Amino acid sequence: MNGAGGFRVNPLLAELKCAYPPSEDVLQAIGLGPQERSVVARLWVSEGIPFAFRDCPALYEEARAWLAMGMGLDPKEISMGGSGRLGYSLTSGGWGEAYRLRFSDLNFFAVSERLFEALRRDFLQWCEDYDNGPVIPVSEREARHWAANRQEAPRSISRGFLDSWRVPNRTSYGVFSKTNSRLAGLKAKLHETDVGPKPPGKLTLRCYKDWRSYDRQVTLNLKFAADWSRNRTLG
Repeated sequence: MNGAGGFRVNPLLAELKCAYPPSEDVLQAIGLGPQERSVVARLWVSEGIPFAFRDCPALYEEARAWLAMGMGLDPKEISMGGSGRLGYSLTSGGWGEAYRLRFSDLNFFAVSERLFEALRRDFLQWCEDYDNGPVIPVSEREARHWAANRQEAPRSISRGFLDSWRVPNRTSYGVFSKTNSRLAGLKAKLHETDVGPKPPGKLTLRCYKDWRSYDRQVTLNLKFAADWSRNRTLG
């Protein structure tokens, strides 16, 4: 025996005993510090059956397996975030807003260095085309979105993640186009299924380069949420 002793779990984390803990309990836990936020990010936000599929867990597995098959991924490389994960929003400004089966969108994420690099190459090609003129926005709204994506996405890439909606859905950017086409197909299949969620808007996917990038970003997002809640209470 080396005398190291047993594990010591923070009492507030010990209170999170179910798959979908109450938002106020999670908020207390993530307010403790980075280690506790990392525990929540890994154990509750990335693992298990999402709240959106709680009444039909096998459908969740069917859905992510179908999504993965069209993207050359293993189903285990895909999970779900957003309000559909725990049943409420985990974002600052919207913390605790309830997930609604027929009115809330679904936000998937993948952890795959191969897919991340393929998306990154597509994004860099789009940047070159956008900067030099071969692709031109067709409306003022599209122009605003493209300018924002051109500015913001490189920062997310440097942090190890990239979102499926950052590049126009055009065949010349094949990885983005294929990803978004598969997401659209999954939405259609869910609407044709008797049980489970019926997302009203576009399905999205965020791809992380690796689990370290996932943990770093989600932990940071949880910190923003905890800070926002604290400032709101003090205000």
